[in-house]
Amino acid sequence: MAQRATVQKRAIEPSETILEYVLDGLGPIPPQVKRNLSHIASLQKASDKLQSELRPLQDEYLQDSLKKIKDFPFPKNLTSSVPIPTTEELQSVITSPPHTSSISQYYTSLENIAVEKVDTARTILEFVEEHVGGIEEELRVMEGQLKEEGYFEPTGASAGDQVAIMLSPTSPTEWILAKVLSYNPDLQMYRIADEDPDLPNKTYNLPTPQVHLLNLAPHQIQKNDLIHAVYPDTTSFYSAKVICMRKVGGGNVVYVHFKDDQDEMGVTHEKPVLLKHVKKM
Repeated sequence: MAQRATVQKRAIEPSETILEYVLDGLGPIPPQVKRNLSHIASLQKASDKLQSELRPLQDEYLQDSLKKIKDFPFPKNLTSSVPIPTTEELQSVITSPPHTSSISQYYTSLENIAVEKVDTARTILEFVEEHVGGIEEELRVMEGQLKEEGYFEPTGASAGDQVAIMLSPTSPTEWILAKVLSYNPDLQMYRIADEDPDLPNKTYNLPTPQVHLLNLAPHQIQKNDLIHAVYPDTTSFYSAKVICMRKVGGGNVVYVHFKDDQDEMGVTHEKPVLLKHVKKM
């Protein structure tokens, strides 16, 4: 089993950055991520050094600018022969080299470091997202397998979930599409609303065995599987055989041949059904 990454407890050294302290205490993490985190730490050190060098220059520039403004020959009154300086003239006094050119160079260097830190952080994020996505998919597959093998306790559907319901235990092959209004876990009873638009106020109280959760994962459907699927433009489930499954608009669509669905020429055409409207037989 992989060892969890942990942070060791110790005092932070005066010469360390926070990121260096955390990196030093981390347990096993991917080398690529650790290299990039170390690179960000070194960039931060370089940035801190430049900022410490920049601050005296900024202070010196401010002091020098204030002195120049103070010494500038302003007119002493409105009748003075000395002209009132324009904004451009005052700006030219305080934006003269060498201070401004040196400060600009520091700003450029700091901006370049900041861009490189962001690019490195994005590289780490892409790496993590790629691997987390793979882990999540593996967990989904594992969860599906565990559910199939009966390792998950049924907890009931949530309000708003679509489900397949069997209205009568004497008609075990007749299922319709419905929506959960509420679930009582103590009684294991559902309050259900019919999804037929012609029956907007029709509700039922049904026990758990007559309610089927529609939660199939893509890997649980294979070509030639026999299933129950909602026939297009209805809310009724009919027997069908899976032909294929495709991604359409970000969702999973199962293409099926419904039983006894031949046209006048005797041809059975594929019909699309949303995966969430499919249940195993």
